[in-house]
Amino acid sequence: MIQRIQTLWLFIATLTMVSLFYFPIYKISGDLLKIGNDFLAIILVVLSMILSVIALFSYKNRKSQLIFIWMNLLLCIALQIWLFVQIDKFTSLKAHNLDGYFWVGSFIPLITIVFLFLARTGINKDEKLLKSLNRLR
Repeated sequence: MIQRIQTLWLFIATLTMVSLFYFPIYKISGDLLKIGNDFLAIILVVLSMILSVIALFSYKNRKSQLIFIWMNLLLCIALQIWLFVQIDKFTSLKAHNLDGYFWVGSFIPLITIVFLFLARTGINKDEKLLKSLNRLR
């Protein structure tokens, strides 16, 4: 399990989603928008972490591992959309003349998507290797 590169990518994807609880998403005039107040965002992050861990430990069944990764990719996209909706709502509550800026937390789902794609390519390479070995038998 540990010698496969997709294990490392899935573990890093899980750690990246955990870091979303520590970094703010948006900052405007000293106020920080964090994920800790949003129930749906917390559920999406926890589901994404659970799917990464399930995909990590289902290394013997690569097809189900790919399904878990695709579900996790869809969850991360939904989380990214939800975060931008929350940022829009947060900025509309504040004065319009104040300048705000995106913080590290708003890009974490995109970084997780990159790691999930890297894990998916590692799994596909393993599948191709096994198919080529089966042809040689």
